[in-house]
Amino acid sequence: MDQPPNDEVSTTTPHPTPHPTPSFNDTLNLLFGPEAPNLAKKSSSLIEKMATYSCHISFLRACRDHSYIPKGLRLSTPVRSKRASEVLNKASTLILTERLNYYRQQFAQCKKDYVITTLHLDLILNAEYRQKLLQLNAQKSCFTHRQHLTTHKKKFDKLLLEQKAPFLSPYDQLLDYNLPTPTFHGPLPTTTPTAKLNSSPKTVINLSGQPLSLPETEVLSLGLKFVPKPTHDPTPDLAPRIQHVTKQLGDGMEASATHQVVSVLTEYDRRQDTTADNLTPRQRQGLKTLTAKKKSLRFLPADKGNATVILTNEQYIDKVNTHLASGAYSRLDSNPTDSLTRKLYTLLKAFRDKGKLTPAQFKEMRNLHPRYPQLYGKPKIHKPDAPIRPIVSFYNTPLEALHRVLAHYLKPLAQNPLRLKNSSAFKLHLHSSAHPDYPYYASLDIKALYTSCDMRAATKTAILNYQQDPSLLPSNLTAETIGSLINFCLDNSYFEFNGDFYSQDTGGTMGSPLIVELAEIRTAETEQHAISTSPTPPGSYRHFVDDGIGSFTNRQHADTFLAHINSLNPDLQYTIEHPSSSGNLPYLDVLIHPDKSTSVYRKPTHTNLYVKYTSCTTNASKNSVIRSLTRRAYDLCSPQHLDAELQTVRGICSLNGFPPLRIDSIMTEVRRKFLNPPQLTLASFNRQLQATTPSLFFTALNGQ
Repeated sequence: MDQPPNDEVSTTTPHPTPHPTPSFNDTLNLLFGPEAPNLAKKSSSLIEKMATYSCHISFLRACRDHSYIPKGLRLSTPVRSKRASEVLNKASTLILTERLNYYRQQFAQCKKDYVITTLHLDLILNAEYRQKLLQLNAQKSCFTHRQHLTTHKKKFDKLLLEQKAPFLSPYDQLLDYNLPTPTFHGPLPTTTPTAKLNSSPKTVINLSGQPLSLPETEVLSLGLKFVPKPTHDPTPDLAPRIQHVTKQLGDGMEASATHQVVSVLTEYDRRQDTTADNLTPRQRQGLKTLTAKKKSLRFLPADKGNATVILTNEQYIDKVNTHLASGAYSRLDSNPTDSLTRKLYTLLKAFRDKGKLTPAQFKEMRNLHPRYPQLYGKPKIHKPDAPIRPIVSFYNTPLEALHRVLAHYLKPLAQNPLRLKNSSAFKLHLHSSAHPDYPYYASLDIKALYTSCDMRAATKTAILNYQQDPSLLPSNLTAETIGSLINFCLDNSYFEFNGDFYSQDTGGTMGSPLIVELAEIRTAETEQHAISTSPTPPGSYRHFVDDGIGSFTNRQHADTFLAHINSLNPDLQYTIEHPSSSGNLPYLDVLIHPDKSTSVYRKPTHTNLYVKYTSCTTNASKNSVIRSLTRRAYDLCSPQHLDAELQTVRGICSLNGFPPLRIDSIMTEVRRKFLNPPQLTLASFNRQLQATTPSLFFTALNGQ
């Protein structure tokens, strides 16, 4: 046969290859990550098993009620006697009852697992895809149920023929419907699968504008705290480094330190399973490509919610520079670390020579080989444009030891009647301070507490407290000495960012323990003064760091108190949050309901992402996830909300890969300890009494 001319061949248009329609599970993988299709498959499998077990239960129950033994459960014997037949019939009936109980247990377990899996899916999928998955599961359940019903009807009809029963089969009325065979992969919802939906919590928030591959997204969705298993034994690489360090300890300490380190490494090697990797080959490749992108991208933990935020280096630097340009900072010409270390030594030596510091205190307030403080930021994804929350790394800096010692001395002053220890203390306060004349609750929040608070005024308040009660300090220390050291810390507050050094002119740096105590003193002083001078003070008021909450007569009363407290000190300005339209008010991680019952509150940015069970970390850190979440449920929830929160905790832990047996055992342990708390010893009572006793300054402000 002749070939067509070349020009005819070239003009022939090939038929375009049709693009395959993505399956429902592929769409879930694209929109919600790799966990979504796995959970969807699990839910479908569980509901199919439930339909199967339900049919088995119905069939066996019908056989039991009509005194029939299915053919598969009949026993046979060569003994042909009436007594033998009675024994066989009784044994067959017992086996039928055993099978009936077995399928009931299996059905109950599948139902429990299905509820947990559904809770997981509720945390991941949006409403549209949840409804679609429920429809597909319902179709699959009905289809499986009908298939088994048809099979069991045939079996039961044979039993009726054997017994020549005059009545109809109970299965006749169950098959008067006709369900079509379901389509498990479509039609899909109309949402375009381009990005993860905003209505579900995001574990990976890409603000860089650079696309990420699916393996890279899978690795980042595990969380920044996820530890991959080493691809090789790290012990040989660590040995020479450990030997180099231990040699610097001297002959007396070298052998002891080496023995302890070897023991730790041996225990680590014994506990690790080097045969199984906790990342798939595709995830390993994604981790490798992410490592190559570290030069141009920043992978940062979100300020709240455990999400991973991705920024380019330029975006990150611009956000931090925007904060540094706020007016509270000044750029320095050079690195002041060495000169500051000498100045601190000169100041402390002068105090020591004059007897104002003991040699032990002189040694305790110094760092011998310091480094400069470094500023880093966490994106606030709950705010527009995701601004940076500045934090200064203070570890092993010139003033770190001095800040720590001064914070210890200031801690008794910061213990005041308004200060809450934690959310559990707030729940107790909420129930103990309830008053019918003050039914309205509102929460107050201080704008940028650490960077705007007047630390000099807080220092003056601290000095005044020490002068009124010198017993709060060691006998050799005076209020003037403490004031001089605090002012030295405030005058020499600096940090490094992107190769430049800055001094902080106002406020304090987040990350310093000294700044925390000074801010607490200033906050308590302002709020105590506002309560004592307000013509209509709140019925009760407490605060935790920069979050306050009070009880008022109505909304207008709360707004009036807000205006009053904002008029006192320009450095501390408050905002207010009123209850929602449903009457709920969140405070810390507590949700206050209209009936003043409480439950656990999670912010919209919360991802329910904790340490994964497959992470190469210690079992103690993994168990603490279950233990802390369960304990929080018992501490914060009112009885009517406890069961729902425990189910949520169980679902969250399962979502992070924890085995059901471990979840059950730890939750049972926490429940037992909560219902039977240990006895309070005299030493622990004295510690609690000392921690909750207010200082003389705040007692005087209360007029007591």
